[in-house]
Amino acid sequence: MDSKSFEPAVEILCNSPLKDSIAGYASINYRLSPYPSHPKDPSSPGDLSRNVRHPSHLLDVSRALLFLDGKYRISNRYILAGHSAGATLAFQLNNWYLPDTQLPQPLCVLGISGIYDFEAFIASHSEIPVYQELIDNAFPNKSLWGQASPHTSHLPGTPKWQHATAVIISHSDEDELVEKAQASSMLELARTTPDALGRVHFLQATGAHDEIWKSGHILAGLITKSIDILRSSPNEP
Repeated sequence: MDSKSFEPAVEILCNSPLKDSIAGYASINYRLSPYPSHPKDPSSPGDLSRNVRHPSHLLDVSRALLFLDGKYRISNRYILAGHSAGATLAFQLNNWYLPDTQLPQPLCVLGISGIYDFEAFIASHSEIPVYQELIDNAFPNKSLWGQASPHTSHLPGTPKWQHATAVIISHSDEDELVEKAQASSMLELARTTPDALGRVHFLQATGAHDEIWKSGHILAGLITKSIDILRSSPNEP
């Protein structure tokens, strides 16, 4: 899965009634953690795109957003949408990781099938060793799990999602890889923030984990509903 996975949804949105309301799309790649035991596509030590640890993934996304803001002035004008690990990154976004910078503020953060509490995620899949392996590859220092998990992080500064006009968490009951408890716990936390009643929303998704982006229609539908929520928000700038 890379930035091209957004293309099916973009094609649908470009042919929808929203086509004149969206100025543009940006799909961000980021480097991956090593996975030398992958059964079909193992990473190699010389592959610079697949040998990083936290917080390199988040720094890649942060620098991409800074580039887009420098070129297009996107602050308070964009929806930050992420699926699975992308949703984790969207809710991790925090100026603390890049001191002396000001990351562009998303107008809306949309997290789909995200992983927000690493300890709970591993506990829920303790019978499947690959889950532990994936988290260990990205976070070899277990002491960082609590700091990096959006649900439990207490880093200095406020994560960007807490200042968004709309915070939207989505999950599909058909998701076979990430349990709904991840979305439920993050939603519960988000509802404790100021003005949560008008800002924090849950959107029910459909389809299996990867079907959400592969079909295009599900992801495009969630983005369309997010725009509708923004348009009806009393806090819209």
